[in-house]
Amino acid sequence: MPVTRRQLMAALVTPSLAARPVQAQARRYAALSLLADQFDVVYARESTGSHFDRNRRRSFDAGAGTFDRIALQAVQRALQSAEPGTQLTMLSLPTTSRLYQEPDRIFDGKSVVLPGAVVDALDTAKATHLLLLTKVRADALVPLVDGATGFGTVRGLGFYVDANTRFTLRSTGETSAGVLAPFAYMRLSLVDVATGDIVRDQLVRAMRPYFAAGVSVVDPWDVLNADQKVEALKQLLESEVGKAVPTLIGSAN
Repeated sequence: MPVTRRQLMAALVTPSLAARPVQAQARRYAALSLLADQFDVVYARESTGSHFDRNRRRSFDAGAGTFDRIALQAVQRALQSAEPGTQLTMLSLPTTSRLYQEPDRIFDGKSVVLPGAVVDALDTAKATHLLLLTKVRADALVPLVDGATGFGTVRGLGFYVDANTRFTLRSTGETSAGVLAPFAYMRLSLVDVATGDIVRDQLVRAMRPYFAAGVSVVDPWDVLNADQKVEALKQLLESEVGKAVPTLIGSAN
């Protein structure tokens, strides 16, 4: 009978972790973020009646893992708030790792298959649970008062730019010629280190709109300056991680 991928990884990886008894009363967390090798700028293009995503995309270096560190710091704050005194070890992989762009390589059904370097780091940290943050792709949905709008898909971290749709702001009655929306589309997974099993997942698909109303810009991309864009994406990431972590760890018992 051929050996399956899961059986092979169980033989290679699991024993080194399972040799250590784990007590649920004394959790030790580690966290790994694979979100921020780059961020995308996605320009919306209407594709009514088509199954193809016609959005135009540009990718930019995310600054040597800066947003990964922001994400992990948000995890740490959320853990400390939910479980004061909890220990957290922050892990990292080079932003050149293929796992940033191919997160599906990590997941094997309801288990994870981790690189040897990560397994070794988990063992050194004596971690009982891993909080893993990876990119997901889903429909672009800019939240509105009475629903949502968007074209095509987005993935990971970045900015969605729609220069074609007109919006009327209920608060002022002004018309906005487009919208800029920082986005954070990610999967947070809680992993039992001893078994490699995924205890629980949280999917985050968040956008925060900034409308081109009351400002003199031709392109909604210019609604925020460079520093404001960084801060807006940082705030969104911190907020969404902070909301997701308490729910995620609640099932670790």
